[in-house]
Amino acid sequence: MRIFSRVLSSALAVCTAFTLSACSGDSGDDGIAGTDGRDGVSGIDGKDGASGKDGKDGKDGRDGKDAAEVNVDSLAQVLRDEITGTLWDSLYAEPYVDTVYKILFDNAYSAAWMDSTRQALLDSLKLADYDSLYQKLVDSVYNDIYYQNAIRTMDAFIWTYKEQIYGAFANQYPLMYKDYLGTDGKPFPMPLSVKVRNTCDKNNSNVPCRWKKVMLKTWITGFTDTATVTGIANPDTSVILAPSYKFNNAALLAVTSPIATQFQVRVYALENDREILFYSASQPTTVHPMQVNGGELVGLKNRELWKTVWVTPAMDSIDNILNDLKQKLPGGTVKVYQQYSADTSIAQSSRRVGKAVFEILQARGIAYVQNNGVGSPSQKVNYPIEVLRSRDGLCIETTHLFASIFEALGMQPIIIEIPGHAFVGWRQDLNSNIIDFLETTMIANKNATFSEALNKGNRTFDAEKAAGNFDTGVSSFVDVEQTRIYGVRPNNIP
Repeated sequence: MRIFSRVLSSALAVCTAFTLSACSGDSGDDGIAGTDGRDGVSGIDGKDGASGKDGKDGKDGRDGKDAAEVNVDSLAQVLRDEITGTLWDSLYAEPYVDTVYKILFDNAYSAAWMDSTRQALLDSLKLADYDSLYQKLVDSVYNDIYYQNAIRTMDAFIWTYKEQIYGAFANQYPLMYKDYLGTDGKPFPMPLSVKVRNTCDKNNSNVPCRWKKVMLKTWITGFTDTATVTGIANPDTSVILAPSYKFNNAALLAVTSPIATQFQVRVYALENDREILFYSASQPTTVHPMQVNGGELVGLKNRELWKTVWVTPAMDSIDNILNDLKQKLPGGTVKVYQQYSADTSIAQSSRRVGKAVFEILQARGIAYVQNNGVGSPSQKVNYPIEVLRSRDGLCIETTHLFASIFEALGMQPIIIEIPGHAFVGWRQDLNSNIIDFLETTMIANKNATFSEALNKGNRTFDAEKAAGNFDTGVSSFVDVEQTRIYGVRPNNIP
């Protein structure tokens, strides 16, 4: 118990730092403890001072209501200073911190440790609400000990983070970067990961060394709610925690030019239903508008699949387009992969539907123009609903528009991208390997016919295939339906 004797000695040595009813004064001249209610300010009867004659109502009287008040902060600081010195090493060998603290408290404040010259301090402690004082000291000191002991072997740091977040793909990142590897072939989670280490020395038998359950809480200021992920850090090992963020689409849609924000990171040890913080950090990032086809990280698998976020079958105005289609098709009905009575095959009926879509969009007067960008690197790509509203679009934008309508109808659209150009296709029959292709930009020419656009699209595809460009990756063939099965979801913006 020599440790606790030292703690007590320290506490008593600085008892004058506490706001107690008495320490060692007996005349009241210093305004601390007069037995008859003197407060060092007013006369003996307290008529003009803060203390009553018998001290019942005085701040400092022995019998006053506040006489038993103890300055817990000062008292706790003495204990804390001693604990972090001599007692700290004993906690290595005693994992039951509550037991250590109870022994400390009982011994420090037992009558055996109080001598007559400090009777006033003892009286104050006896008059105090023991349970209340104990709890206050526990809150102030015990938690310090317990928390520090729980996290003393723990540390963490940001392992990976994404400097540029593209709104078009933000909610696709959990799938987009699943099992993503860095250039060294090691896991490289995105958009953020934290490495947590349990640095305890397994070779030191005097130091308790055990596994730790840890929790990462993180958010991107202004764009996500808090994402949480837990893991286990075994002794002398590390674990990488990578959260899945859920971005607020309204916040992403409000971004019209690149905006700076931050990842916020907090890491906790989980001990007995407590979350004990041991790492806090922030890391800057930039969020780009949802219209930017951003340059995602090199080595990303199946990069072309993610562009189908622009294919939006549930967009506004789709109902109006479907109504217009009914007016153009036999019997006022839209048949998808079914044969109209006037046709000789389902393929011919599919072309009939494609022709109706072409003519409806051609009638909208959609021009082929270059957009102005949004100040971000990479290409700006407006969504189909924006193309319909502005009545202009790039080849990739009109391709997405056709694909969106086809998908809404239940057809199976294909997106073709070749160097500097894009166009659309559709399977002639359900799951058919025979595909028709259409040059979508020809809707900008009011004199162009569907047959001309169809012939041009088919010729362009055949030329790319013959050149082997789909095999080498120079050109891409994207089956929209397959990307949906894979998990790519449309950005259905209002």
